[in-house]
Amino acid sequence: MTVRDHGRALFTDMSLDPVRRMGVGAYLVIPSVLLESAALMINQAELQEQPVQRRFECTSSTTLEVETVIWALQDHCRRTTGHGPGKLQVYTDSQCISGLLKRRAELTARDFVCRGTGLPLRNASLYGRFYELHDKLDFGVIKLKGHTNRGSRDAVHEIFSYLDRQVRKALRLWMHEVRTQSY
Repeated sequence: MTVRDHGRALFTDMSLDPVRRMGVGAYLVIPSVLLESAALMINQAELQEQPVQRRFECTSSTTLEVETVIWALQDHCRRTTGHGPGKLQVYTDSQCISGLLKRRAELTARDFVCRGTGLPLRNASLYGRFYELHDKLDFGVIKLKGHTNRGSRDAVHEIFSYLDRQVRKALRLWMHEVRTQSY
């Protein structure tokens, strides 16, 4: 599961409060060569930049997953203008994101319309933006199993677990702010 072309690995994750429809998306970009390290050798100091986080409102789980990846890709592009080439791999535990590239031909052939109802898909515009970014950046998507046992983690899963903890913590803090402001 390592990437050997010395590109970049972009990890994305999100955490949602479904009742409030508020969530936090986050991403972390690291050099792909760091993924070749043994899992136990990865520590937070080696993660060269802290996760970048963003709050989202009026969202759902699937929408937040796609919004987070689109924002992460766009933000990463803005931050890395002028850097040398290298393959970009997106690492996610999202079933939706990992399936979007496989579903592209079908979704675009139907113009993002639901087969059963004939209505536009709820996230049609987001899917279109995802595909535009894929055409521009030619990134790959690697589906990770989320919430793995500590003893069975490789470097990729160790980094993803770190991001997962950070994004859940950010959501908890935000929801605490919301609760205290509403009193």
